[in-house]
Amino acid sequence: MMRWIAMTCGILLAGGALFLVSLSPVETANDSRVDEVFRGDLIVRSVYGGRLESRNVVTVMSKFQGSATIVELVPEGNQIQQGDLLVRFDSTDLEREMFTLEKEFALAKSDLNSLSNAKHPLAIWEIEGKRHELKDTLRIEQQYLLDSLELAKDNLVSTQEIEQQKMKVDRLRAEHETVSMRLQLTKDYLHPSERERAETKLHSAEQALNLAQSQLENTTIRAPTDGVVVYKPLHISGEFRTVRVGDGIYANQPFMVIPDMDDLMAESMVPESELSRVATGSTVVLNVPAYPDVTLEGTVESVSSIAQSLPGQPAWQKFFRVVIGLDDGDARIRPGMSVLAHIVSQVTENAVLIPRRAVRWDAGQARMQVVRGDTRQWRDLDLGGANETHYEVLAGAEPGDRVVMR
Repeated sequence: MMRWIAMTCGILLAGGALFLVSLSPVETANDSRVDEVFRGDLIVRSVYGGRLESRNVVTVMSKFQGSATIVELVPEGNQIQQGDLLVRFDSTDLEREMFTLEKEFALAKSDLNSLSNAKHPLAIWEIEGKRHELKDTLRIEQQYLLDSLELAKDNLVSTQEIEQQKMKVDRLRAEHETVSMRLQLTKDYLHPSERERAETKLHSAEQALNLAQSQLENTTIRAPTDGVVVYKPLHISGEFRTVRVGDGIYANQPFMVIPDMDDLMAESMVPESELSRVATGSTVVLNVPAYPDVTLEGTVESVSSIAQSLPGQPAWQKFFRVVIGLDDGDARIRPGMSVLAHIVSQVTENAVLIPRRAVRWDAGQARMQVVRGDTRQWRDLDLGGANETHYEVLAGAEPGDRVVMR
């Protein structure tokens, strides 16, 4: 009997001890596991991956006709200024060709000058001299014929001499007409034709020389603007890689770009289901994984009006391109770097806020444990929006409530 009474008293004492423990405060006012509900602005950000891009990118390509072999190449990543040498192609064969073409051009020019200033004038001078000589001779012989006809009336000249003189005058007249026609045809057709052939030859030689000179100029490529050198991968000799010295590059084949480092932007692809979270003008904070200490600020400039699929994603899943303008920059960032874009999708001013760590979920119901004096009390919560650290409380909590943190 005494043993039973002792056991009963022990149980009652133990129960009393447990009751006292349940009422005793586990967290004090200075306990780090207790925080407060407060009023503040709830800023909700949606996070999307993206990359940095230059707003202005100049593409560099070869203007050399045919294949050109690289003999000098600026290293990738170099900061360059307008006019700096980027690429030099092999010009050995072209320089040899230039020597021949310059000689052909000089000869063609000399031939045309010779025709215009010597051969043609001399030929015209000779023909005109011959014509004048025949004209004077014809005039003399015609006068002699007239005089002979007068003498024949007095039987001083025979009929045979008269006939011979007539034949001589006719021959001279025919020669004069022939030379006159030759002069006219030479001026109208022969010399213009020869001059046209010479001019065509000179023009052809000049075009060939100009083309070679242009080709020679195209063996060097200089920076059209300031920026940073970035290589574009190409299919070269069965490989997909960037160019190097010794590679052959074809005309109009882009192999290098120069982004404007003073005007960068960010580009993200937002899923169709989250498009309502992004709007033009929204504030954005960007983190650069390559440099964890770099934080950039920007603004959503535009949201694409056309959905598109992405490589590696299901065809039915659509995305919208979002362009973010940067308000500031950092000398270390480069186009193509990955970024995390934290886009502000909701701002609720003067909201009742509770730390996320103070909220428990019980069968889908949000609850919090409030510290009142030396006791705790569970309350149901009606929550609104949320960000990484806080929930908005629509009902169930008031500013100043002290809550237990997990």
